[in-house]
Amino acid sequence: MSYKAVFLDIDGTILPHGKQIARETKEAIARLKEKGMHVVIATGRAPYFAQPVIADLGIDSMIFFNGSYALHEKKVIHETPIDKKVLEKLHTKTKEHQHPLTYLAGTEFRATALEHPYVIEAFSQDPWKPELASHTFWQEQHIYQLFLHCEAEEERLYQKHIPELDFRRWSQSTMRTCDVNLSTGTKATGIEKILERIGIAPDEAVAFGDGLNDIEMLTMVGMGVAMGNAAPEVQAYANMVTKTAEEHGVKYGLEKLGLL
Repeated sequence: MSYKAVFLDIDGTILPHGKQIARETKEAIARLKEKGMHVVIATGRAPYFAQPVIADLGIDSMIFFNGSYALHEKKVIHETPIDKKVLEKLHTKTKEHQHPLTYLAGTEFRATALEHPYVIEAFSQDPWKPELASHTFWQEQHIYQLFLHCEAEEERLYQKHIPELDFRRWSQSTMRTCDVNLSTGTKATGIEKILERIGIAPDEAVAFGDGLNDIEMLTMVGMGVAMGNAAPEVQAYANMVTKTAEEHGVKYGLEKLGLL
């Protein structure tokens, strides 16, 4: 198959957790671009969380918020904010169970409880810290994604009563935070919009990912590549498993596919 586009997750894929992007990975991505390949970031991050990585790699097409917001050549081509009525249901439910939220808008983010240990934990490894959300923040902004700060077993309290939303852990670790997105949208939705814009079929695309939020995109493209550090349930959906992010798995996978 002659592949024409490569979609890359950030955390745990091109960026090893807690580290910098390796020179080998940067060089591999630069070579892809020189060959005329469409290279697109597909991340669960918000734009403001991903900007340093994007600037470092010089990429101008991106999918954010697990597919709810997509840009092609720096122009927005797709955005799906969460309906206010759905946000109200979630807001009411979190107050009932006393679980904090972080609201992710297009250009800023706010948390409902800055001193809560789960919120502190969620941002403990990051250079960015949330400010306190006003009571009307979620009503005044387009909200594309949220972080729900609770124990994993408590997610069922929300999934059952708010089926419009999908609650997904960042990982299977003990981190007490999960992404909250529209259940009708995933990274695959954003990829579909990008591919339509550039006129490429899904089977002409490659995707690299490691997380539970990468499963849909790995299965929609012609070649889904799971990182060696991906959980077994993620690897099970991939066409190929490469090395870990620490072992420059993106470069290795691209070489195995004959793209470098």
